[in-house]
Amino acid sequence: MSGKKTILLIDDEPDLLESCVRILEDEGFACVATTESHQALSLAKLHNPFMVITDFMMPGKNGMEVLADIKTEFPRMPVVMISAYATINGVVEAVKMGAFDYVTKPFSSDQLIIAVRRALEQHRLQTENEALNKKLKGDFFNHFFVGKHPKFLEAVELICKVAKSESNILICGETGTGKELAARAVHVHSKRAGEPFITIDSATLTKEMIEAVPIKDIGADGSPKSIFEVADGGTLYLERVEELDPAVQSILIRVLQDSKIPRKDEWESVAVDVRIIASTTIDLFAEMMKSKFQENLYYSLNVVNITMPPLRERKEDIGILCDHFFREMAEKNGTDASILHKDTLAKLMEYDWPGNVRQLRNVMETVALSSESRELEISDIPEEIRYSSGSSHFAYKEARQKWLERFEKHYLQNLLFSHKGNISRASEVAGVARMSLYRMLKRTGLNKLVIHERTADKNRIKGKSKED
Repeated sequence: MSGKKTILLIDDEPDLLESCVRILEDEGFACVATTESHQALSLAKLHNPFMVITDFMMPGKNGMEVLADIKTEFPRMPVVMISAYATINGVVEAVKMGAFDYVTKPFSSDQLIIAVRRALEQHRLQTENEALNKKLKGDFFNHFFVGKHPKFLEAVELICKVAKSESNILICGETGTGKELAARAVHVHSKRAGEPFITIDSATLTKEMIEAVPIKDIGADGSPKSIFEVADGGTLYLERVEELDPAVQSILIRVLQDSKIPRKDEWESVAVDVRIIASTTIDLFAEMMKSKFQENLYYSLNVVNITMPPLRERKEDIGILCDHFFREMAEKNGTDASILHKDTLAKLMEYDWPGNVRQLRNVMETVALSSESRELEISDIPEEIRYSSGSSHFAYKEARQKWLERFEKHYLQNLLFSHKGNISRASEVAGVARMSLYRMLKRTGLNKLVIHERTADKNRIKGKSKED
């Protein structure tokens, strides 16, 4: 059986069992078969099959009991039910208990093989997903959460802390601050990591998308599923939750209170197990106070609040983020990683970045790909960033003061360079007394530049004398 995928088959009809084994072995599968349904669980533990095929009606334990045993011990193992007594109620009950598929007797070899191939594909996807989740758990923050600013680290610490809980979460932050990444980080580091993570734009969420399909439609090809059924066992991420229709808000309140969704057109509800993570770009509390967002829903979602800081409040991380983006691009394109000239970094830190980290990433990718030099100069970055004052969020007086400070420093630098650190000449040209100029240089931190320029000028003179 080495190297072959193993299937466990249970049926009280020896001839049918033998026929199924022959068909599946011809397809390259290893089979473990028994007519004794009470042996199913022990055989599953012994042989660790990737799937189980069991009859529905059997003496001793019936197929539903076998299904329950298998799902208790191996919750992700696909179980296919076969029976000559196919009824809608039986299908519904088996699906509710976690049956992967349902094949009606008599069935062809192709029907059996198709059911097994579908189960094999699910097994493959689950295995890959588990491996990916394991890698993501170790690498997620290194790959997607880059920065050292205290506000940012505080958000990351909170994400790690609440991931293991089952609490609903509200993530606040401007566009591009990484709200969806934060939601994915919570999911990846939670007990739900191997289950679905479903993202939906709240503006598109309708009452019909929440409701379950009627019983009579279950099993119909292409029948739509509720988003809660699709996300069952996992996480549902509601993006821009402030855009929810008021009628949808009312339904969600009931769903969150009862952990059940209504079944469309019927007096019945369906139990679901879904964690809700919502995000907003506005002050949702203020919307609630203005009766634009329902209070019960606000408090049901805002059990834990995570705020992702805007980039303008963590500008110290811009250099770290750019280095990270450049390394990623270099690895992807097989090139050397770009680097920022110190003046370019200073200019990037002056900009407000209204699109936050997402905007920074897009700009850096464009600049790195279009620049002919590995070291990116100020001239390489877009004009709107190059000529931005970075002061649009300041009050007029504060913005004016910052402009004056920048002007003063820039003017004095050029003045000293032009006159090679000669204070007498510089003060004469500027029309400022020598002592006043010294105070201005000290205030702006340029007093050391005077010595530097004088020394450089002396060296230039010495070098010229030697040549003469």
